[in-house]
Amino acid sequence: MSKAIQVYDDGKLVDIPEEEVENITDMMRVFTGIQEVWYVAYKEKISEPNFISGLLRFAISFVKRGLDPNYTDTEPGISDDKSTISAKAEKIWESVGDKIIDMLEDITTSEDFLPTNVPKEIFDEEERHVRNAIAYCLIARAFDIWTPKFWRSDAIAAKIREKDQARVEKDKAKAEKRVPVGS
Repeated sequence: MSKAIQVYDDGKLVDIPEEEVENITDMMRVFTGIQEVWYVAYKEKISEPNFISGLLRFAISFVKRGLDPNYTDTEPGISDDKSTISAKAEKIWESVGDKIIDMLEDITTSEDFLPTNVPKEIFDEEERHVRNAIAYCLIARAFDIWTPKFWRSDAIAAKIREKDQARVEKDKAKAEKRVPVGS
């Protein structure tokens, strides 16, 4: 990119390294690709829960492959005894699983967590909201872990889109100047 991208980070305007800009650009491409696949699934009347489950299944396979170098379940729908999580991951879960579950229970039962316009009794009956909230907490935290300096990724993405839009408008203006008058 010709000009550096700057965003506010901790109250200061900082220059974003080219590598980080490239990483965010790649993330945006992946996100756009998933949006396109979602639209195809939507047209095929695949429900959102089924789409998300498929996407999460892919993510689980990807992460398992990183945990266990012998993991072979990379094809959709293929599963065998080797697809169980590695012993290392099981030990990690044994040490932190109860803490995570307790934390999620605290979050999902807190008054701050509940939607302000929904009485608690109704919310308690809606398991789907609790499942969505738990999934959101875990996915958001996974994003934070996987994405260095995640707190500024949205700002960088917005700057990249602004620069792309400015470039498109500049190219369009140049093209319009080349068109002979009266055409």
